[in-house]
Amino acid sequence: MAAGRWVLRWALAAAAAVAATLALDNGLARTPPMGWLHWERFLCRTDCATDPHSCVSERLFAEMADVMAAEGWREAGYEYVCIDDCWMAPRRDESGRLQADPKRFPSGIRRLADYVHSKGLKLGIYSDVGNKTCAGFPGSYDHYELDAQTFASWGVDLLKFDGCNSGSLELLAEGRGGPERALRWEYSAESSSSRPRVGSRELLFPRAYSFKGFAYKSRNFFDVYDSWRSIKSILDWTALHQDSIVKIAGPGGWNDPDMLVIGNFGLSWDQSVTQMAMWAIMAAPLFMSNDLRHLRPEAKWLLQNKEVIAINQDPLGKQGYQITKDKNFELWERPLSGRAYAVAVLNNQEIGGPQNFTFSLTFLGNGLACNPACSIRQVLPASRDWGVYSWVSSLSVEVNPTGTVLLKVAVL
Repeated sequence: MAAGRWVLRWALAAAAAVAATLALDNGLARTPPMGWLHWERFLCRTDCATDPHSCVSERLFAEMADVMAAEGWREAGYEYVCIDDCWMAPRRDESGRLQADPKRFPSGIRRLADYVHSKGLKLGIYSDVGNKTCAGFPGSYDHYELDAQTFASWGVDLLKFDGCNSGSLELLAEGRGGPERALRWEYSAESSSSRPRVGSRELLFPRAYSFKGFAYKSRNFFDVYDSWRSIKSILDWTALHQDSIVKIAGPGGWNDPDMLVIGNFGLSWDQSVTQMAMWAIMAAPLFMSNDLRHLRPEAKWLLQNKEVIAINQDPLGKQGYQITKDKNFELWERPLSGRAYAVAVLNNQEIGGPQNFTFSLTFLGNGLACNPACSIRQVLPASRDWGVYSWVSSLSVEVNPTGTVLLKVAVL
């Protein structure tokens, strides 16, 4: 565990240093990217004979693209359909190129990319810095240039570059040079009780494939699970490390707390509201991992909520942070354009009923958010205006257990 913590600290420091040197005006991803990713919901299911609707196959991604184009997801801002691990054949082809599993992707990735593009969407794909992916398929080590050329020839728009099976820090460092030459790939880190592994970087590249001016998003903690415990651990980690990670976030390098699991099985309604609200506060990439073909109406409403997405996509591009913690409550804020702020009040208590949290508005924006006065609008869990408040006012917010109230505060 001590070694795992050292690896985590080393990689976070490296990621911070690299992100600080990236040019912010790269013409890409001026706001956090949005899309759909198969991993948490569909994992590594490869048996299409017994599970044709859920196996990792071209059918799954084509059907998700159909739903995204037909049911308002594209218009809401979700533009990427992303393939995670397990899409590959067990071996490279005779030329050393990666190839899709021929049974599950009989038309090939190029044809799938064309289909996704025809829906007005973009295609993402997955590879790994090591010799093998996390699931044991061929990795990109010693093939970085070739794999970059392959993905470009297929019309891929986004690459998730994972860090399993890198073997050692020396191999990781060697691998880091290859991706940066090919696509300026780089990575952050995570550590788990079972094994230390390097987390993923995801990068978006223009259809022209000049390999210049990429926009990055960086994973920096455990994989998300479909549970409140997982969501809470991500928020706790982010608050603990916010002094290091918030200042480096923004266009050119978004911090990624991992996928939205709203609409699956593990979160209550209030916990789903909390994930959506806090991912907006954290300026997080919004990549859903759920089954859009069978999504409950309330989950669709939450994931497509225009006011929440507007906060997430605010052009100022600043990540939010925790400003105080009082017993079971956390108070977070995020600076927005137009001198506005998004404010989240999170109730961590997991027993009993709703509770009130009262705080002075002088807490917000270093005392400037409501100076001399401000209007306050509740965005979640339901939208309503709260009226006008003065700089010296106090606000009392009632929050359900494990729930969050998301507010927008506009200075007058």
